[in-house]
Amino acid sequence: MKKRLIPLYREQERYTLFYDQHNNRLYKFQHRNKSFAIFFMVILVITYGSKFLDGIYQGYQTTFLNIILFIIALGVTYYVTTEFYSAYYLKETKQGIILDKYNLQECAIKGTKQLRIELYSAIISLPVGITFFIIFFATSKIRPLVIGCICAGVIFILILMRPLDRKRALRGFRNKVIDIE
Repeated sequence: MKKRLIPLYREQERYTLFYDQHNNRLYKFQHRNKSFAIFFMVILVITYGSKFLDGIYQGYQTTFLNIILFIIALGVTYYVTTEFYSAYYLKETKQGIILDKYNLQECAIKGTKQLRIELYSAIISLPVGITFFIIFFATSKIRPLVIGCICAGVIFILILMRPLDRKRALRGFRNKVIDIE
């Protein structure tokens, strides 16, 4: 997704409306089919597969190696998260749309509720992720590192969705300050 597009509202697993603040236009992008299901399955496989990695890692683990593994894991998590976020939307389905003021305000209200849920998810994920990272450093087991990275992924997704710009745009649509051409 181009950096300037701000996600406003997601209609289940069908499409997302984006706002281009520079051109003052709305765009609609379709979602990939079953992308979330595949992503969820990969998370489960990695989480359960991490027990196998514990057996290998325990013989080699040191504090230095734990730090290196932590940094690599966060880097991989960020990379996978950005790739997933980018691949989630079918870029070839981009279409400009025009909504009347009533539908635009409805989307803004629903988008605000979605943003609130996403913020709460990230707020919950932060201490949970930190706790699992601490457990990883205390026990040198891979599974807490994996779970911590999953929590970090939730936070990375939120950051990619530009929550501050999104909140500003949604507030502008709700209060009828922003008017689409």
